[in-house]
Amino acid sequence: MQISDLIVKQKDFLTDQLGEGLMQLAQVCDDCLEDTHSFEKLNELLFSYMRHHQHANLVYVIDGLGAQISANITKENIDVEFQGQDLSNRPFFSAIDDEHPIYISDAYISTATLKPCISVVHTICHADKIIGMLVFDLDLEKLPLPKQDFDLDEWRQIKGDPEIRSNLFNQVRASSAMDQSVDTVHDIAVELMCELGIFHLKLHYASSRATIWNYDNPYNYHVHVLDEITSPNIFLLYPKKSYPQAAKVTQEQVKDVFDKFKHMRFMDENLYLKTGSLNIMNGTVGLSFSCDGNHYLSINDFLDNFEDNYA
Repeated sequence: MQISDLIVKQKDFLTDQLGEGLMQLAQVCDDCLEDTHSFEKLNELLFSYMRHHQHANLVYVIDGLGAQISANITKENIDVEFQGQDLSNRPFFSAIDDEHPIYISDAYISTATLKPCISVVHTICHADKIIGMLVFDLDLEKLPLPKQDFDLDEWRQIKGDPEIRSNLFNQVRASSAMDQSVDTVHDIAVELMCELGIFHLKLHYASSRATIWNYDNPYNYHVHVLDEITSPNIFLLYPKKSYPQAAKVTQEQVKDVFDKFKHMRFMDENLYLKTGSLNIMNGTVGLSFSCDGNHYLSINDFLDNFEDNYA
């Protein structure tokens, strides 16, 4: 599932969770507007609601033409300064209608709190006609969103610095110290990942170093220089671990990946691999090239399509 699909899924969850409560409040707002030509009662209603709403930072009401008819209501006060402002240019004003009574904005940084938030809008209707909109700004960090586990299921190509790309054919690969010992480095990398509890390993071929993450201390990474990653003494630092059953990369695939990294490092004097990484738990291969471009793809995409994409 793509990132955009997961975001839509989270918005659908919020619609289900908030929809009924917003509809009920919108109906009360309609009654309030019908009862009086002043908006003091509306402001007091919203202020009372805000004091019991744990996720909301701000609420206000606009009319059918986009003019704000309530004050800006927070948990602390009623600010009438913004009453009367024209909000008809807000994205939600044209996105909401009879068929779509609820609108949830993309996340943004609140200018008031400097925290990530979203706006949730619900129509206020009278006699089946939209007469206004109820607008809530919600604190994104406090919303009870469900956890989403997502895997990379598409090849992502990210272009790098245009200056570097424009000079690609004016540069030639300089042989690094790691290049001279690449087979030893790869053999040790395979052993670290398959036998010694390293789940994420990144080789920096040009600068001759490796960055690794291990199961016992996943929140910290270790950087090893060439002398350390060409010596079997490095095995003394990482105790033997059983290969994880949850890994999305097989032990045979680990070796295959590093064999292909070697091919990509030497495949061309102008366009070549600068860094390569493998994460066996999420099954992701990361590639950075001399053109400063980057590819992130699943292990299966990388191996199954290697001949077409990189050979």
